[in-house]
Amino acid sequence: MTEKINKDQEASIRFSNEINNLGRVTSIIALIAMFSVPIGTAYYYGVGLDFGKALAASSSLIAIFLPTAVVENLSFYPVFGAGAMYLGSITGNITNMKLPVTISGQKIMGVEPGTEKGDIIAIIMVGVSSMVTIVILILGAFLIGTWLVPILNHPYLKPGFDQITPALYGAITVPQIFKSKKLSITPLIFAIGLFFILGPSGYASNQSYILITNMVVSLIAAYFLFKKGKLED
Repeated sequence: MTEKINKDQEASIRFSNEINNLGRVTSIIALIAMFSVPIGTAYYYGVGLDFGKALAASSSLIAIFLPTAVVENLSFYPVFGAGAMYLGSITGNITNMKLPVTISGQKIMGVEPGTEKGDIIAIIMVGVSSMVTIVILILGAFLIGTWLVPILNHPYLKPGFDQITPALYGAITVPQIFKSKKLSITPLIFAIGLFFILGPSGYASNQSYILITNMVVSLIAAYFLFKKGKLED
């Protein structure tokens, strides 16, 4: 029995190491490919690149999106695991496609996020979702985009499509709230309270900081609930 456990642990460690090695290599390749397009275009047309000016021009964007990127990776990792996190970060559309698909796949298969089975299902779901995204983009760009875009931008339909991301988040969040009511009430009250205090614009501009603060508040609340014996096993 002990020998079997040791073999399972060795296989798990080997799988984790291979995933991380593959993720690092593919991430580097993706970064090189992404930067090659603007740098290659500039070189072809003889446009000089001033990295100092480029950094200065993008400093405001970095200040906004860098904290968001850090917070998103911290908050998504428990659901995705290493493999799906690498793949999702490279292919994009995490919040409005990869995350809902992964959570749905894990529920259908009856596995918990953060487990080895959950990580494997997450890799499969993110991979399939990425391929579907590529197919849809190709169809949209070359076949159906010319007549589909006016339909999606129709005054009667556009308000609905503008709310796709909030609707997806609602579909993900509500079941989690009902599943863990005691754990959900503190972050829910904290987020709603800040929304009314800061207003829609203030909340949107500080959402990355609010998210990481809410994570800390949730951890503290969960710790005290656990210490008082308020949480079930």
